[in-house]
Amino acid sequence: MAATGNSWKDWQVVLPLAGLLASTTFLSIEGQTLEEKHGQYHYRVVRVQNPPTVDGDLSDPAWQGVAAIDQFIQQVPDFGMPATQKTQVRLIYDSTALYIGVYCYRTDPSGIVRNVLRFRDDNIWSKDDIIRFFIDTFHDHRRAYVFATNALGTKQDAQLDNEAWHTNWDEVWDVRTRLQEDGWSAEFRIPFRILRFSSAGDGVWGFNVERWIKGWNERVLWAPIPPGISVTRTASYGHLEGFSSLASERNLQIIPYGLAGVAHSGEFGNTTSDLEIGGDLKLALTSALALDLTYNTNFAQVEADDQQINLTRFSLFFPEKREFFLENAQLFDFGNTQQAQIFFSRRIGLVEGEAVPILGGARLSGRAGAFDLGLLTIQTESHPRAPSTNWSATRLRWNLGPRSYLGGIFTSVSSEAAGNRVFGSDTLLWLGTNLRLQGFLAVVDDQDVPQLPLSFSGALVYDEDLWAASLDTLRVDDQFNPAIGFVRRQGFQQHQGRFRRGMRLNRGWARKLDFSGELRLLTDRQGILKTRQWGIEVSDELDSGDRIRLKLEGNFERLSFDDEAFVVNSREGVVIPPGDYSFNRWLLGYQSFEGRAWVAGAQLQTGDFFGGERTALNLSGTWRASPHFLMGGDYEFNDIAVPQGAFATHLWRGRISVPFTARTTADAFLQWNSLRQELNTQLRFHMIYARESNLFVVFTDQRRDLGGGLIESDWAIQMKLTYRFYW
Repeated sequence: MAATGNSWKDWQVVLPLAGLLASTTFLSIEGQTLEEKHGQYHYRVVRVQNPPTVDGDLSDPAWQGVAAIDQFIQQVPDFGMPATQKTQVRLIYDSTALYIGVYCYRTDPSGIVRNVLRFRDDNIWSKDDIIRFFIDTFHDHRRAYVFATNALGTKQDAQLDNEAWHTNWDEVWDVRTRLQEDGWSAEFRIPFRILRFSSAGDGVWGFNVERWIKGWNERVLWAPIPPGISVTRTASYGHLEGFSSLASERNLQIIPYGLAGVAHSGEFGNTTSDLEIGGDLKLALTSALALDLTYNTNFAQVEADDQQINLTRFSLFFPEKREFFLENAQLFDFGNTQQAQIFFSRRIGLVEGEAVPILGGARLSGRAGAFDLGLLTIQTESHPRAPSTNWSATRLRWNLGPRSYLGGIFTSVSSEAAGNRVFGSDTLLWLGTNLRLQGFLAVVDDQDVPQLPLSFSGALVYDEDLWAASLDTLRVDDQFNPAIGFVRRQGFQQHQGRFRRGMRLNRGWARKLDFSGELRLLTDRQGILKTRQWGIEVSDELDSGDRIRLKLEGNFERLSFDDEAFVVNSREGVVIPPGDYSFNRWLLGYQSFEGRAWVAGAQLQTGDFFGGERTALNLSGTWRASPHFLMGGDYEFNDIAVPQGAFATHLWRGRISVPFTARTTADAFLQWNSLRQELNTQLRFHMIYARESNLFVVFTDQRRDLGGGLIESDWAIQMKLTYRFYW
């Protein structure tokens, strides 16, 4: 049974203080260990007057006589062994940019995996042979830039922040590739103006190189990192030396847009046309601080949300996809993701699922001394369901030691009808290389709530390749409602423990086996048990890259008369009555290796369900006929029989992508949700032209069966043109 509220408060105070004392001891030890381990990995970059032409051909005079990084170590499958294929990396720079030349040798060039032909794809690592670079410009072991490409020249760029990936950072840089008789080559040009760094530094950056040889499921690194430890561990990087007289250049970008469109609303039965202009401005105020401004922001080009079948009592979570809110989103991370998030940008510009026009906004983000800083303010227009509203957030993190921080957040949502503010503090304390303590405390001040409801959490986590364990707690008061956040449920306290044991066997039938277990107890604020879940799982990663998993789980759910009615199927009026429910379930899943032309996945889950039974089947597949044609889809089926009724649900998603070139692509995305009786279609044409400017032509259609032979249809056709000016 859960602890009482008072004991939780005592625990929340004592544990962070203990962690802070421990961290001051362990952080310095950790830093010495990593420095000793990776002190031998140094490369001196050469300054040149005449840079190479970026075309994938490494015969330019600028590359001649430059020393190469050519000693790579396997991370998997055989950690510590030399790479099976030779790789050469050279780096040079001039006053404006860093240049990287790469030659990826392959004894069998026909085995180079190259499926993805796009201008930019954040997941090329899962599908193709790639070369990837990690650059820690501040050399503070906290953040890094990531640049990668495959043999077709598809780009990936990302930022790392406190060992977390953030793939929503898109900047202007160049890469070209060429297929060779004995492998493939690539040339990168990374302008200094897109990087943040200290002009007063010692000219040393953190640096690492990673190559994926996809056909053999092999990963190799220059500065080796043990398997199970993510390449985001910037403290494990080598050193890039030799930079001198670098000054962060002005980085000013102005990206205006024009949009024309026509739309039809089935609800109101009218057709309207639209013509809009707006744009964004990006300015580097200092070498470490950037300002973003937006006016009349429009997201017509954003891909449609994935439909979901909701068989729970709680709200669904849909991820953010809008570019302005995705950039530097990591700075505003606060709280427990998908449970008690204090900042969730998807609340901005959406009311009950309907888009609300954004007048404009500003974001200041970056680093100031030992602090990470994020300021955001957005003003939305008035809407029939909401008045004009200001949405603001301020985030501050004080960096302690190599990887820890103390932070705070303030959010505000204000209008004629609403006033909601949140004050919060959080901490991440590393007690060792793989052991961390983290938690947060937040309080809401809402004009419609007489009290000051709060939420807090604490977690102790140990995570490495073969062992992992965690203990955490989360409390959310009644009426805890951050207006710019996401709270899945209110009025509870939760205790959770997880454990994992891994074994690296490096056999054909099992490269790695993982055994894991978890237990979750959730009570209301009076300590009455509401949910109990336990699960044990075994997962097997085959040497081929395929994965198999088997899971057994037990559940207990208490639905009280005070809870909101659990309507599991509103169309057929199936309502689960109050009561205590215990049920057991099992799951069997398979996912094939993604580096193939054919990729397939299947998952079967069956067992009890609130006094009845539920069987769920998930199927997915992708066919890459060539780099110029991709077809994929997935299907989710639920067969549910409870005493209150029986029904089945079907969810279909289908995608077709035709990349004519890396810069011109046509996509089709179709979805059918039987529970909502809704068919969604999105057709999108995207062309990237001069200066990474964009042309989008998008058609969307949403059809709903209202019953009685009535079909409601909303559709829109929009064309959006942007142009990027930069200096």
